[in-house]
Amino acid sequence: MKNRRLFHTLTALLSAAPLFGAAAYAGPALDGLPGYSAADLREAPAPAPLPRETYPDYVQDRKPASLVSSLGDIRVIGGVRFELQDKDAQRYSWREARIDVSRLDEAYWGYRSGGVGHSYLMFTFKDGAESAGKPMRGLVLEALPWEKKGEPYLPFTAGLRKHYPLVWNAVSWDSFLETSLINKYTVDVYPLKISREEKLRLLEEGIKEAARDHSGEKYNTFFNSCSTNALKVFTAGTGHRFYAAKMLPSVLVEHLRLRGFLGPRQTYAPAGD
Repeated sequence: MKNRRLFHTLTALLSAAPLFGAAAYAGPALDGLPGYSAADLREAPAPAPLPRETYPDYVQDRKPASLVSSLGDIRVIGGVRFELQDKDAQRYSWREARIDVSRLDEAYWGYRSGGVGHSYLMFTFKDGAESAGKPMRGLVLEALPWEKKGEPYLPFTAGLRKHYPLVWNAVSWDSFLETSLINKYTVDVYPLKISREEKLRLLEEGIKEAARDHSGEKYNTFFNSCSTNALKVFTAGTGHRFYAAKMLPSVLVEHLRLRGFLGPRQTYAPAGD
């Protein structure tokens, strides 16, 4: 009997322990912690770069992005592509970028020529984006097929047979533009005719989707492509829904224009074109 009473007493004490633990952290001590504003965070040093997988078997102009941290209005994105170091080897600088989402200036729908074309999203900032202490004019978020080195991209054969992994790429606007023009592609951007609130949500949804783990996901030219993924983010950010499967990028641009979502086109063409 004595042992049974001791057992019940110990059980009651152990059951109450979490309550005592919670109570120990409540009260004025927490209220005294300093608060942090976006301005404070912009003054803080950027996190140290994380070691990144080089993915040696795959083409090197695209790699998975990641969300390193999110605090207040500040997003630190890992695995962002910057300067081209060696064109033949497709070697780039890959670094973290720190973005103050509240400093978003404009959101764009993008189209790039070449092959079946390419859809992407682009965002510019009012002194709100930087990397390694240098300002970043804009951020491109794009979904791509990830070919192995030396492997051709075949959109209407391998691109329909779950052959290529899907990868979301985060690229500085300057790097995206430089590489596109070197490869003789024409680059178009269209300011999106949506509200400020929708643009902010679009940016947040774009970062979230680009940083999500897409391991095992396969690219499909019609159903899981650059266009369908950009449109999925557009729908998540704005609430505007429409069907775009089997629409190639050039057709989707015209569709968005006719629906009234696109402003005047801005074109960047290779030298001599």
